Amino acid sequence: MRIVDCHVHTAGQVDPRELLAEMDRNGVQRVILFSEGERFTLEATREKLQTAQPLTRAQPDRISVLAFVNPTIDGMADLTAEAVEEMGFIGVKIIPDHWFTHEQRLEPFWERMNELKASILFHTGILHGHMDSSRFCRPVYLEKLLHYPDIRFAMAHISWPWCEECLAVMGRMRAAQRKGEVPAWQSWIDLTPGTPPYIRRQAVANAVEHIGPERIMFGTDCGAPGKLGYQKALVEEYLGILRDLGLDEAQVERIMSGSADEVFPARGA
Repeated sequence: MRIVDCHVHTAGQVDPRELLAEMDRNGVQRVILFSEGERFTLEATREKLQTAQPLTRAQPDRISVLAFVNPTIDGMADLTAEAVEEMGFIGVKIIPDHWFTHEQRLEPFWERMNELKASILFHTGILHGHMDSSRFCRPVYLEKLLHYPDIRFAMAHISWPWCEECLAVMGRMRAAQRKGEVPAWQSWIDLTPGTPPYIRRQAVANAVEHIGPERIMFGTDCGAPGKLGYQKALVEEYLGILRDLGLDEAQVERIMSGSADEVFPARGA
């Protein structure tokens, strides 16, 4: 069973050899990391991208990196394009931090991401940080991206506690493709907790029933360096949930690796 963890944070320097050894112990074939987040300045964002950049070259079939950016910073569209086109990053990580996706001031950024055909992982749902930012992270605001049909995006954490709203957005994006409003279905769900144990199985079951395994990907919200300790336990938990739901092994593998490999393909894949 191939396992891809689509949701791993970084802080500072990460030794790729140590990371790979820990992945091997956890039975994980590939991770998608984020550069360290920066909320305020373009210069600090560039520094953090440069810190993460060596990881993009370390072992591209097993380690990939998303550029963690704040679209409201002046010049961020150009820096993000540079990260994707020149620095080796395979996509973008974004937290709506006291801004809404539909704000007019952000349209030039989405236009640039559309030109890049960018793959974006959005934080959605409750946010344990950035003070009172959770209200900006409701998944319904991502409907705005229908105007930018070449952007592909995933909603992290099944948008807990707005899991049903997340599924509604998935249905809306699917309907847009079926009606010919956009050429392709743009959205996916990242299962990363999020969801507390008491609701997790039901949330996963609802997602599988409503949209099918082809649009769902596994992630953990672990960290590097040295914070992949619960990655193995979550792999085992989600494998158990998916098999208990009656999915066959191909469907399980689609969720545990195939969707992430499709939306965020490894550099050179």
